[in-house]
Amino acid sequence: MGKNSVRRERCVLVTGASSGIGAATALYLDERGWRVFAGIRHPQDAAALRARASARLTPLPLDITDAGQIAAAVETVRAAVGADGLDGVVNNAGIFLGGPVEFMPLDNLRQLLEVNVLGTAAVTQAFMPLLRQSRGRIVNIGSINGRFAMPMVAPYAISKFALRALNDALRREVAGWGVRVIIIDPGQVNTAIWRKNSERVAENRAGISPQY
Repeated sequence: MGKNSVRRERCVLVTGASSGIGAATALYLDERGWRVFAGIRHPQDAAALRARASARLTPLPLDITDAGQIAAAVETVRAAVGADGLDGVVNNAGIFLGGPVEFMPLDNLRQLLEVNVLGTAAVTQAFMPLLRQSRGRIVNIGSINGRFAMPMVAPYAISKFALRALNDALRREVAGWGVRVIIIDPGQVNTAIWRKNSERVAENRAGISPQY
């Protein structure tokens, strides 16, 4: 951006903005004047967000495991921000699945890694050119379980430890372009992620020893 040019409004992508931390983050930034691109999975979530936000907030269909939706989101954001680039990406989208390692369905672990690690990596790769343009920031939403592996949360902890490794390596790799990368590790937050996990645990309970 040239010295005499006028900087437009700050722009950010927030993934997993349908509910919980993602929705709260998207609305918080919208209230403070950011142009927010809010990644959602279901069309009905768009109306709920719009009802609580200003016209600056743009809901985007964004399943972070869907390469086609990621590519479409990049094109939408690129058309909106132009040569100024994107100021930030908040990688919030994720899922939680728990249970004892002994009885953990490996498909659960694969799904956790697909969403919490590979999906985050895919979004990061896709939006990096726009972040370089603005010397922007990536905020990865980790978890206290990415620092301490506790009983019954091993699947989730594995994915969040992996996310921390991705974060730490990426931070050093892109520092030379002025792109900053940080991770935030919240504790337990009362969001829909826990209800969804309870439903999955109930599905798997038949094969779990009564000792657990």
